Amino acid sequence: MKPVEVEHYPFRLNEIASVIDQAIIDQMRKFAGNPIFSGDRNETLWYLLSHYRNASEMFSLENEMRENGFKNANLYYHGNDHFCQTTFDGLTIPQALLSREDRFSSHMTPEGIFSIPFSCIYHDTGFVYQTDGSEENFAARNPIHVERSKDAAVDAIKKIGLPASLNAEKVANLTVIGIHRTYFPYDEKRQEEEKKLIEELLPEWRKEGHIVGRAVQFADLGGQTARVDQNPEGLLRLRAEMNACIPDMGTIAIGKDDYEIEEKRKQFLEFVIGKTVGRTGNAFFGTREHSYAREWNKTPTSSR
Repeated sequence: MKPVEVEHYPFRLNEIASVIDQAIIDQMRKFAGNPIFSGDRNETLWYLLSHYRNASEMFSLENEMRENGFKNANLYYHGNDHFCQTTFDGLTIPQALLSREDRFSSHMTPEGIFSIPFSCIYHDTGFVYQTDGSEENFAARNPIHVERSKDAAVDAIKKIGLPASLNAEKVANLTVIGIHRTYFPYDEKRQEEEKKLIEELLPEWRKEGHIVGRAVQFADLGGQTARVDQNPEGLLRLRAEMNACIPDMGTIAIGKDDYEIEEKRKQFLEFVIGKTVGRTGNAFFGTREHSYAREWNKTPTSSR
């Protein structure tokens, strides 16, 4: 079977917002037009767009505060820009999966496919969900943001709804698993928690739960590390945000100077990316030469 080519997020930091917005809407149209959605495709598009706008509004206060120099508005990395990146990749990855007639696509239903971008839309809203700007430190919400993101997604299903053709309970359960997979590091504790979440699903939903979780993790972790401007611009923003969460945490994790940053980046790609979403990409796309991997493996000179 011919390897699937995956279109990942093409924009750099500080791209014009309207350009990004239109690109995401175009991907939503392609996504909603997939034959797996036998119901009203315009309805599928409307709900996707409504949830995208809802989550975007959650990020707007912190984004505006940061642009105006408020110290506690410090989502330099996990703010609106990363939200857009993960949403874009969450729309393209399931389209690639469905283009292959294999063991992955055979397990997928409309609910599972919809849950991938839906999870991506809400996966970091926990940083900003139900805040009024008086938070001492947005970045310091990192330890609780995944669970709060699950809450935001489930609440949004209740308030905004889903296409009538979808089983809302199934989407909610798969979305919780998808968002859970965005924990980092994804250690033994998180794996055990995921195992319990999947065991709580109906038996016929469980394989799909595994696939949704890995697809969302790939869109988040695999997507951000494959950004065209991840090195060094994205890494410097991540360092600043981590330092805002806990002093010096970012400097220790990301590095202090160009040489140290590059060494830590290589180690991260080899020992973290390669063993997690790297394997997922190989399995999903049937090749080690997919577009994300090509971006991961670029040298610093060619990636800038």
